[in-house]
Amino acid sequence: MDTFGFTKKKFLSQSYENRQRHIIKWLSSFYQILTANRVSQKTLIFFTEQYNQILSWTEMEPFSRPESNTTRLWIETVSDQIHFHRTCTGKPIRDYDLLGKIQTMDSKIPYDPIDINCHIALDGMRSLFNIGSIFRTCEAAGFNSIILGNTPGKEHPNVQKTAMGAHKWIDQIKTDDLAQTLLDKREEGFQIIGVETVEGSLAFKDISWQKKTIVVFGNEEYGISSHVMAVCDQFANIPMFGRKNSLNVANAVSVICFHIAGHLRI
Repeated sequence: MDTFGFTKKKFLSQSYENRQRHIIKWLSSFYQILTANRVSQKTLIFFTEQYNQILSWTEMEPFSRPESNTTRLWIETVSDQIHFHRTCTGKPIRDYDLLGKIQTMDSKIPYDPIDINCHIALDGMRSLFNIGSIFRTCEAAGFNSIILGNTPGKEHPNVQKTAMGAHKWIDQIKTDDLAQTLLDKREEGFQIIGVETVEGSLAFKDISWQKKTIVVFGNEEYGISSHVMAVCDQFANIPMFGRKNSLNVANAVSVICFHIAGHLRI
């Protein structure tokens, strides 16, 4: 593994935040080595000694190495240390700060596409995190595309980070007039279902979902805009059983998409 690239004097000349950043970078390189192959006991001993030396420079508690030399346990331990140093900077961990998923002992789930022609429409959505999460959900649920009405798309790097690669397999349609785009889609035989808690909306399980469907979700603050609501054929809601009366929109998309996919597959 690479040695830490600073002497004590040079390291302590850095700001506290920069020290933590350099430690994170060094730990992350070792984490990648752990995920790529089985390291020797000698390497683990060298890492522990060097890491504890760095921690002593910063007057932090020494590192307690795992009791076992199993690679999985070391991966978990080093991952925890990386995120410990992130919290030391006082900044919250953002989604794209998380380390890549390590597949261990997962059963292989075959790619099994379903024959539906369903799409999501987003009306004036602003959160790049929500949009990226929705791309990921749509791909996993077998939806065909996302229609973006005045909404950032997968060309944005932060959307791509949250989508975790799923944006590569989901088409997007961008429009400045979502209402007209939905009217055009209705002429092609699509039903347009808005997800809103308006009067007359039905619980999502009571909707007669069809294979040609566009499900509309609105802005995080005010929901679906009035002119887009006017072109929806019907409205669905997600019944709440707790004290909160709503879900984060990305979570709501997951509930609806997987219900539709499961219903139409049967």
